[in-house]
Amino acid sequence: MLSTMQDVPLTVTRLLLHGSTIHGTSQVTTWTGEAEPHRRSFAEIGARTAQLAHALHDDLGVRGDERVATLMCDTVCKTLPLT
Repeated sequence: MLSTMQDVPLTVTRLLLHGSTIHGTSQVTTWTGEAEPHRRSFAEIGARTAQLAHALHDDLGVRGDERVATLMCDTVCKTLPLT
């Protein structure tokens, strides 16, 4: 009997690879609060992600077992005046 358990770990890398190969021409829309949203295909996002991974590894010396974090500003929330 075949199991329904996947045979590879579900990682961000796997999701990006799947998105760029299976849904490469589909668009991802990101709204940053500017007049127009940013639109890129899954293939473009996969290429940019690979470029970042190579820069982290080759230029900055980050190895596979090390952790890297990012801090992003939440551009959706606006500061409202207290009344």
